[in-house]
Amino acid sequence: MGTVTGKAGRSVPVTQFATKDWDLGGEHPGVVLHDIASRPRANGHVIVFANEKGGVGKSTLAFHTAIALADAGKKVAVIDLDHGQATLSGALINREATCRLLKVGLPTPRYVAFAQTSAALLSQEIARIGSDCAYVLIDVAGGDSPIARRAIAMADTLVTPVSSSFADIDLLGQFDALSLRLKRLGRFTRLVDGLRKARSNFRLPDLDWVVVPNRSRRTGSSNEAMISKALTKLAAKAGFRIARGLGERVAYRELFLYGLTHFDLKRIPNLGRVKANARNEITQLIVDLQLPAEDDEQADLFAAELQPMAMIA
Repeated sequence: MGTVTGKAGRSVPVTQFATKDWDLGGEHPGVVLHDIASRPRANGHVIVFANEKGGVGKSTLAFHTAIALADAGKKVAVIDLDHGQATLSGALINREATCRLLKVGLPTPRYVAFAQTSAALLSQEIARIGSDCAYVLIDVAGGDSPIARRAIAMADTLVTPVSSSFADIDLLGQFDALSLRLKRLGRFTRLVDGLRKARSNFRLPDLDWVVVPNRSRRTGSSNEAMISKALTKLAAKAGFRIARGLGERVAYRELFLYGLTHFDLKRIPNLGRVKANARNEITQLIVDLQLPAEDDEQADLFAAELQPMAMIA
């Protein structure tokens, strides 16, 4: 038996990880952690947006989070692992094009579309573009893959968007349709749980898992109320927090095409009027994520901005 050096230089025993008892197939979580634990950890706080279910708004949330943090003056690096669709990196490319077209400077994260499957290369890419960044955001493609598991295992904060459908939260937990009784933890929850336990075995700090109900309708519905109740039940069992996501608004989609958010309209006043409700939702999301602050001023920045907007909303 050998050892691998974990965080703070502590040696952790390395065992031969069998996969026969791992109910999700593929690599055992211990194998995944063994692959990343010996590699240098990112200097900044790693925020990973992941859900095996596609089409739930991972890239949209990652984009708005990255721009909000950059707008606050923080250095942000973005790694788009969904190189097939490249929604997040594509939005940032469009953002740069908009800046050139309008001849305006907008805070923009460093970014890269990453097409490799190696944890070693991912660690190198994080170091290359994010060595001096306060935050590193990783957008993971829908579905399970070796690189997805490694990105989740690297996370300090894991953000999982869900939409208002029991078919979509099935990967988190399966519920009885009539009684809302939780029958079983879902596949993605079991994957995250396995990686969290492996992190503990390697003496790495636990990740903060945040589930974000996303694309809700402003009027609400009985279905959304049932989803909210189900997620509240599941949170205690699965070990995640629930944050507020972005509503289903045309205002987001229109600006997203140009790589813009409502934080940008204050710098481009002729483009459109800032919608207080939309900007307030983005701000509330950042507050709910409870990201570590570099100083007291940063800690109060978004919360202070949220108060007048909450009065307008």
